[in-house]
Amino acid sequence: MTARRATRLTAGLLVGFALVATTAAVRAAPESDDPRLLIDLPADVRQTFLEHMRTHMTTLDQVLQLVGGGRVKEAGVLARKEMAIGQGLGIGRHMPAEFREMSFAFHRAADDFARVTQTVADPPDAAGWKALMTGIAAITTQCAGCHGAFRVR
Repeated sequence: MTARRATRLTAGLLVGFALVATTAAVRAAPESDDPRLLIDLPADVRQTFLEHMRTHMTTLDQVLQLVGGGRVKEAGVLARKEMAIGQGLGIGRHMPAEFREMSFAFHRAADDFARVTQTVADPPDAAGWKALMTGIAAITTQCAGCHGAFRVR
């Protein structure tokens, strides 16, 4: 298999993986049947929080596009800039402890992924691709877990 074909195959797999993960994460039951913990936020905090979550989703998509395009180092820089620890807006003080823990795990996973991007070969070999996919899966696992456990109002 040529490197170009492997890159295209990987990009397709990444996009497919992201679609499956996010579709499962955002599908919710009607509110009356929704078992997720409701977090009731003040309107201004809720708006900021939801905008921040959309930014994470957009960033994750951009990271996947960069990795699929072979721009692995750039993907790591973006993940660290937009999703790693230190990007907080102070919203955590309105959240239950369980949410904060999941949030920290998400930010740590993004930072760990960014570190991986700095260590893989360019272009990545099989072990590098495995490490990258493991890193991305660690991020999306946190997304799915949080979306499956919490909802906001």
